[in-house]
Amino acid sequence: MSSTKPNNFFFVLADCNNFFASCERVFNPSLIGKPIVVMSSNDGCIIARSREAKKLGIPMGAPVFEYADLMKAHDVHLCSSNFTLYGDLSHRVMRTLEMMCPDVEIYSIDEAFMVFPSAQDLNQFQQIRQTVLKWTGISVSLGVGQTKTLAKIANDYAKKHADEGVFVLDENTDKVLKDMPVTDIWGIGSRMGAHLNRHGILTALDLKYANDAWVKKHLSIVGLRTVWELRGISCIPFDEAPSPKKSITTSRSFGKIVTSLPDLLEAIATYAARAGEKVREQGSLTTYMDVFVTHKARGSDEYFTQFCHQKLPEPSSYTPLLIHYAKQALTSLYRPGLHYRKAGIILSEIVDENCYQPDLLTPIKHSEKKQKLMHLIDTINAEHGHQVLQFAAEGIEKDWKNKQVKSSPHYTTRWDELLTILI
Repeated sequence: MSSTKPNNFFFVLADCNNFFASCERVFNPSLIGKPIVVMSSNDGCIIARSREAKKLGIPMGAPVFEYADLMKAHDVHLCSSNFTLYGDLSHRVMRTLEMMCPDVEIYSIDEAFMVFPSAQDLNQFQQIRQTVLKWTGISVSLGVGQTKTLAKIANDYAKKHADEGVFVLDENTDKVLKDMPVTDIWGIGSRMGAHLNRHGILTALDLKYANDAWVKKHLSIVGLRTVWELRGISCIPFDEAPSPKKSITTSRSFGKIVTSLPDLLEAIATYAARAGEKVREQGSLTTYMDVFVTHKARGSDEYFTQFCHQKLPEPSSYTPLLIHYAKQALTSLYRPGLHYRKAGIILSEIVDENCYQPDLLTPIKHSEKKQKLMHLIDTINAEHGHQVLQFAAEGIEKDWKNKQVKSSPHYTTRWDELLTILI
């Protein structure tokens, strides 16, 4: 814990409102005010909803077909997920925040923490919100508090009760915590919440004033940090740079049942290439690879998942090497006649590319050439669009890819899909 005294600064959580639905509206303003539902990669489940769709009672994670009649009756706009567009707009929002605040921690695709001194003019927070909306078309809510947990609570309150989209927790903190169920606190799950309820701790205010020794005994040091955060004592550090991931997974369900080995090899090569990009983005190398496939058992409707574990000759992020071992693993798993529904890759034992013991038998110049090649490919793809350059093993047609039949155009990343305005 960083201190036992309240902070002399504010945490501000900026959270994009109904982010995926908002992204769809940026280039299609006819959707403003209409219910929107965003579907998963294979158009199977609901992964995001606009405020209007939530009011209709459409739940998160539900199969699309179960609510098809309800959505048709209320003219709900269905969208396939367009993560390329969402990611690009997220990048624009975060860069805008960084221009207005030097200390920004990106927490997720649609959330970021900022730090301001306590002397900061609170009216400026409204200016931040207006600037993000003007520059990106995305509406954000701002929650202000002395800790990250309080900023999160303030943000939730701003979304529900503050018409101006900004809410500051100060002398009103206990009043807000009194009306907040303990299960709604950031970091308190349903299981822990049920345990607290059984001991008479029903609200966030109850937890704030709970006995430290009791909290540490029943909720461990993690729970005690949450209690101190509710009291205005910062215990969750501010990280300007996210920690490198210890494992990376790339997988997708297929758009149709796949039975042929060539189609599976194309898919696994594509996933290996994407996993390699993710490893290089954080300046890392991977040591182990798990390849898995999900298939339907013969004579049954049940699906089973099989894994093949591979240890690489040395830590690497070289895509051709990852593709080679991924295809080798998949070939060992493949059985003719089975119906395959999904495949994927998990990279683990990830190490820093500058802090590992290389193989003494690998020529340094050979490794440098591989790094330069991967850097060139990543740079071109970043500047000219995802997968402008790709490996032949990934295939061309990719008939196995997910459906996404209702995907919006890639307005910001493809020249041929730029928005056209007719005058």
